[in-house]
Amino acid sequence: MNDKLYISDREKKALINYLSANFCEQDLAILNNWLSKDATNKLWLDQLSDIWQTSNYAHLQQKIDVQRAWEEMQVQLQQNHKKSVPRRNWVQVAAIALLALLTGVLGTYFVGKNAAKQKIAPMVEYVAPLGSRSFVKMPDGSKIWLNSGTTIKYQHSFGTDNRNICLSGEAFFEVAKNQRLPFRVNTGDICVTALGTKFNVKAYEEEKTIETTLLEGAVKLESDVVKLQENLVLKRNEKAVFTKEGRSMQVFGTATAPKQEKTAERSKPTLQIIEKIDPLPIVSWKEKRWIISNEKLGSLAVKLERRYDVNFIFDNEILKEYSFGGTLEDETLEQVLKAISFTAPIKYVIDGKMVYIMADGQKMEKFKKLLMK
Repeated sequence: MNDKLYISDREKKALINYLSANFCEQDLAILNNWLSKDATNKLWLDQLSDIWQTSNYAHLQQKIDVQRAWEEMQVQLQQNHKKSVPRRNWVQVAAIALLALLTGVLGTYFVGKNAAKQKIAPMVEYVAPLGSRSFVKMPDGSKIWLNSGTTIKYQHSFGTDNRNICLSGEAFFEVAKNQRLPFRVNTGDICVTALGTKFNVKAYEEEKTIETTLLEGAVKLESDVVKLQENLVLKRNEKAVFTKEGRSMQVFGTATAPKQEKTAERSKPTLQIIEKIDPLPIVSWKEKRWIISNEKLGSLAVKLERRYDVNFIFDNEILKEYSFGGTLEDETLEQVLKAISFTAPIKYVIDGKMVYIMADGQKMEKFKKLLMK
C-alpha cells in the first residue's frame, strides 16, 4: 500500500462532510466512486476515521475549514503508515466498507475508533411523491412542509448532536430555536443555516437555480461552489437565487435599494439577492389558497406537473411566454387549465397523465387586436 493518499479537492470536501455528519447525496455519490477506484481506499477511510475521532474536529459544531482539516489529517496519515497495519484490521474494514458500498448508502457507514465496533445506521428519509405534499414534525420541534417531488434526509442523531438536513426539491421550514445546534439545510451547492426562523428553499436537481426565501428571522448562506462574501445573511422578505451554471458570483439589488454589482463570467455560477419581495406567492404552495403572481406558462407548467403528477407538452414554444395570475383553492387540474385558458390564447387536451397545450386561433387573433390598440 502506498504511503501517500491521492484525492481530489471535491473528494476531500465530500470526505470531510461525511466525517462531520454534514453530507448530502452528492457527497455520498462522490465517496462511493472514490471507494470503487482502489480497494486500498477502504483502508484509508478507516484510518481517516480514526484520526477524525481522536481530533478536535469530531467535537466541533461550526463550519469546518476543509483544507486545514485535510492537511492536519494528511500529516497524521503519513505518520500512521510508517507503522505496519495489522492484516486482521484490514479485513474487518474492507468487509464493512464493501457492505456499505454494495448497499449504495455510504451514509450508513458509522465511523468509529474501532472498525470491529462499526455498525450500519440508515438515515431517516421523508418523500413527498409527485402529486402530493407532506408535513413533517422533527424531533427538535421544527416543522417542515414538503412540496411535490421532494425528499429530505437526516441522521437518527438529529436534534441531539446535529440538526443537518439534506434537501432535494422544495420545502418550507419553521425552525425551533436551539442556540447550541444550528439548523442547516444542505442542497449540495448551497448550505442555509438558521437558529430560529421561517424560510423556503427550492432546490430541485433538474432545475438550474436554487432559491432561498426568508419570511422571518435571518439565515446565513454558505457555499463551496462559489466564493460568497463573509457572513452573507438574508433579511426578512429577501430572496437569494443561485444559478448553478458557472463559478463566480453577482449580487444585485432592487431599483429602490441597489447593491453593488460584481461582474462575473457567463460560464460562472451566480448568486442574486432580491430585496423587498412579497413572499406569500412563493410559499403559498403549502396552503389551500395557491397564489400565482403573473407567472409564465412555461414555468407554471413545471409546477403543475409536480402538483398533479402529469406531463405537459406545448405544440408551440411561444405559448410558454404567456403569463397567468390568480388564486387557486383546491382546484382540479381541469379547473386550473380552464382558468388559464380564460386569460391566455390556448386550448388543452388531458389524456391520462399527458396534458397537451395548443394555440387557440380565434383567441390569438383577439389578443393581437388588443395589443394593437
